[in-house]
Amino acid sequence: MHHESQLATRLIFMVSAFAALFLLFGLLSWRTLDRVRVKGPIYEEIILGKDLIADVLPPPEYIIEPYLLARQIKDETDPTRLATFIARGEALRLEYENRAEFWKRTLKKDELGDLMNIASYRNAIEFFRLRDEQYIPAIQRGDRERAVAVLGLMDKRYEAHRLAIDGVVRISVQRNAAAELRADREIENQRQVLFLLALGILAIVFAIAWYAHRNAKILSDRLRMASEIASSVAGGDLSTEVPASAMGDDEAGRLLSAIQQMTASLRAVVTRVKQASIELMSTATEYAATSRQQETTVQSFGASTNQIAAAVREITATSSELLATMEGVNAVASQTANLAEQGQDGLRNLDSTMERMAQAANTMAARLAAIREEAAEITGVVTTISKVADQTNLLSINAAIEAEKAGEQGLGFLVLAREIRRLADQTAVATLDIEHMVKQMQNAVSAGVMEIDRFAEEVRAGVTSVVRVGGQFGQIIGQVRTLSERFDAVNDGMRSQSLGARQIGEAMGGLIDGARQTSQSLREFNSATESLRDAVVTLKQEIAQFKVSG
Repeated sequence: MHHESQLATRLIFMVSAFAALFLLFGLLSWRTLDRVRVKGPIYEEIILGKDLIADVLPPPEYIIEPYLLARQIKDETDPTRLATFIARGEALRLEYENRAEFWKRTLKKDELGDLMNIASYRNAIEFFRLRDEQYIPAIQRGDRERAVAVLGLMDKRYEAHRLAIDGVVRISVQRNAAAELRADREIENQRQVLFLLALGILAIVFAIAWYAHRNAKILSDRLRMASEIASSVAGGDLSTEVPASAMGDDEAGRLLSAIQQMTASLRAVVTRVKQASIELMSTATEYAATSRQQETTVQSFGASTNQIAAAVREITATSSELLATMEGVNAVASQTANLAEQGQDGLRNLDSTMERMAQAANTMAARLAAIREEAAEITGVVTTISKVADQTNLLSINAAIEAEKAGEQGLGFLVLAREIRRLADQTAVATLDIEHMVKQMQNAVSAGVMEIDRFAEEVRAGVTSVVRVGGQFGQIIGQVRTLSERFDAVNDGMRSQSLGARQIGEAMGGLIDGARQTSQSLREFNSATESLRDAVVTLKQEIAQFKVSG
């Protein structure tokens, strides 16, 4: 069953929250710098107002110079100077019209636009029309009275134009002051928001550091516990118990649970094998005693062959007793074979359990490798955050340079740029701490993987030993079955001896041959019994390596 890594999920969530806040921090910083930067929206608005005020100063949009020039023309009698004044007046009119076209395209249709593009413009154009069409021709004709009358009309147009220009200057000054105040407020508001975001980022960084340190310590303790228990099991100590508090839902907890189940299974198997070896040893001892008894009986038969004729009844009774004994031995041999088969089944179960241990160790190593890969991905995310902090630092330096170029108007921008640079430096230091902690976690996971690989190798060595013991059990079962078949042959021979007791005299030679065969069979039985005892001793030595509780 697939279990998602809880540690990796929580770390990814915290890093994602940190990245989101840092991204929001960067966006707000960029937006603030963009709005208050040189040639930004607020800057352009302020510069536009100042350009407008500059244009209404004479010249070109404030026609005071054409007005004064017209009054100089009235009293001028020198034709050369008069021509110069008229040419200058034409040039001033062209300058006015060019800038007027610019402001028609630039200003919105509001109070300021109406004053500039309608009120002041109409009066100025009418002033120039009266000057060019009536006033100057009257001066050139020498008609002073007509010129004075037209100049009075021009005075009215100039006064109306001047009132409109005064309104334009007043509104422009007010708007510039409002724009500067709005820029100051926006910078102050954004600075507070950035400060709160910086506090949030620092809080998340500290939370990530604390959580990573806590989980790394827990994981290290559990892996160390798993390594110690695995070493004890590899050394044959199966009495070790895993504390219930150490078994949880994460990978390390499930690993300790699997080790606990594995140890319990091995303990049960070894206990059953020990009991079976004791029973086998007892049975082998009984075999040896019975074999010696049978060998003594056969030797008695060999010594009494010269007296068999006189002791037919005794031989018949002895044959009956021997038949009963052999049947009992045959039953014991069958029981021994069954016990040996049970021991072999137990070893097969032990083999399967050891293989499951090896599979569990491989699975644990794979999951630790997955944790190491996820830690590497976290390192990549931290590297990206560090690069963003470097870019923010570079942006703050550029903003500081532009603010210094702006002079006193850029002092606020310079303070903000320095604050952003300081926060970017703190963020870079925090990301370095996170990267260092992630590398420590990767080193711990790598050490755990090496320990698990070594444990898996020891488990495979144990599987090989179990297979070897199973083969020895197979040999024991084969020898016991061969012995059982020979006991059947002996039983048949004893029945034949009991039935042919009445013909003992005629079959003396056959009896001697049967006695020899019986002696040979007993020697083979003794050999098989010794082999069984040796196999049981070997099994006990192998099982004695394991230590179980109780």
